[in-house]
Amino acid sequence: MLKSSQSVTLDASHYELIEAMTDEVVILDATGEIVAVNMAWKIFCEENGGDAGSHYVGANYFDICKAAVMDSVVQAEIVLDGLRQALRTGAAFEGEYPCDGPGVRRWFQLNANRMTIQGAPCLLLQHRNVTTRRMAHDDIERAHVRAETFAALVATTGEAILTYDMDGRIISWNPAAERLYGYTEEEALGRSVELLYPPDWPTRVLEYRDQIMAGKLRQFDAVRVAKDGTERHVTIACTPIRTLSGDIVSISNIHHDVTATRKAEEVRDLVSREVIHRAKNMLSLVTAMQRQTASSAASLAEFNKSFGDRIQALARSTDLLVDGGWSSVDLAQLVRAQLDPFLHLQGKGVDVAGSTVALGPQALQLIGMALHELATNSTKYGVMSGGGGDIRCHWSHTEQGGLRFQWIESGITFDPSAKKASGFGSKVLSVLAPAMVDGSADTVTSEDALTWTVTIPAAHLGKVT
Repeated sequence: MLKSSQSVTLDASHYELIEAMTDEVVILDATGEIVAVNMAWKIFCEENGGDAGSHYVGANYFDICKAAVMDSVVQAEIVLDGLRQALRTGAAFEGEYPCDGPGVRRWFQLNANRMTIQGAPCLLLQHRNVTTRRMAHDDIERAHVRAETFAALVATTGEAILTYDMDGRIISWNPAAERLYGYTEEEALGRSVELLYPPDWPTRVLEYRDQIMAGKLRQFDAVRVAKDGTERHVTIACTPIRTLSGDIVSISNIHHDVTATRKAEEVRDLVSREVIHRAKNMLSLVTAMQRQTASSAASLAEFNKSFGDRIQALARSTDLLVDGGWSSVDLAQLVRAQLDPFLHLQGKGVDVAGSTVALGPQALQLIGMALHELATNSTKYGVMSGGGGDIRCHWSHTEQGGLRFQWIESGITFDPSAKKASGFGSKVLSVLAPAMVDGSADTVTSEDALTWTVTIPAAHLGKVT
C-alpha cells in the first residue's frame, strides 16, 4: 500500500499512475516532503539498505539534497535548485547524479515534473538507473580524449610518423614526415610507401609487412629518399595496428632521422682512415730516413745528429700541415719554417720569390725535406759555410697548372765530392720526387753554382685561401 502525507491526499488514479511506472517514483509536496512512492522505489530502497518501514515517506527530499550539498556533492546542489525551479515555474527539470551502492559506481537520471493534486502544487520525480549508458558515455569520452591527445602528439612530435594499410598505401602522414621528406599530406596519402624507397632498395614493403605481422621485425635502419632526391638515413620503428578483435589492419612507422649522425660517422671513418694512412706513410718515411742515415753516417754521434735534424725538419713540416687541417700549407710559409733555423745560425739571407701557392701533404713533405737537405749541404760546402755567394728560392706555375720550384745557390766553389754523394739527402733531391708526387727533379752543378729543380703536378697542390 502506497503511503502519503496528511498535507496532500492522493486518490486511486494517482496511485495507479505511479505504480504503472517502471522507474523509481517519488511524489513531493510544495515543501519537499515525500508524500508517496511506488513499488519500484520501495524495492530499490530495501535492496540498498534504506528505511524498509517508511521508505522515506514523510521525509523531506529537499533536506536530503541539502545534506548532500554539505558533503560537497556538486550534483546535489544542481538537483535542489532544479527542483525548486520546477515547483516555482512549472518547467520540467532533468539531471543526472551519482548514487553509489556497496562496491559499485552508479548513476541515475532524475526527471521532475510539476503536477497539481487537490489544487496544491506537487512534484513527480522519476529516478532511472543510467549507469550503463553513463559508463559507455564516459568510456567514449575517455577514448576521445586519448585520441585527441594522441593526435596532438603525432601532430607536434619531431619524429616522422606515417601509417600504411595492408597493401602498403599511406593512410596517415604527420607534419614531421612532411618536413623530413618534402611531400605534403595530400601528396603522400594514397600512394605506396615505396614512394620513399631508393630505386635499388632490396626489401619491398609487403616483405616488411609480413615480418612485422609475424613479430620478427620491430626496428631497422634504412635509407629513404626525399621529394628533392636527397637521401635520408633513418631508423624505423614499426608497430602493427589491430582492431578490438585482434586483426591487423595497418602498420605504423616512426622514422627517426639519423642522417647527420651517419654523415658524421662517415667523416669520422674517413678521417680515421686518412690518419692511419698518413701515420703509415710517416712511419715508412722515418724508417727510410733512419736506414739511409745509418748507412752513410761515419759514427754514432754523426748518425744521432743527422737523424735528429731530419726528424726535426719533418716535424716542422708536419706542424704546418696540422695547423692547415691536414689540407694544404702556403709554400712561402714552408720555406721560412725550414730555413729559419739555418739562417738564424749563419746570419745569411735567402732571396724568396714566387706567387701564392698551396701545397698538398705529399708535396709539402717532399719540399720540406729537400730544403733541409739543401740547407744542410750549404752549411757544409756552400754559401752557409761562411763563404760568399747567394741563395735564391724561386717558384712559378707551369703551363699545366703545376709547380716549378728551384733552389739556386751561386758564387761558390763546388766540391766535386758532392757530385758523388749517394746518401739520403741525394735520394731526397733526385729519387723521392717521382715516388711521392709523380713529379720530376734534377740537380745541375757548375763550377760556381748548384741548381735543384723540382716539378710537381697540379694534383698535389692545394686551394689558395
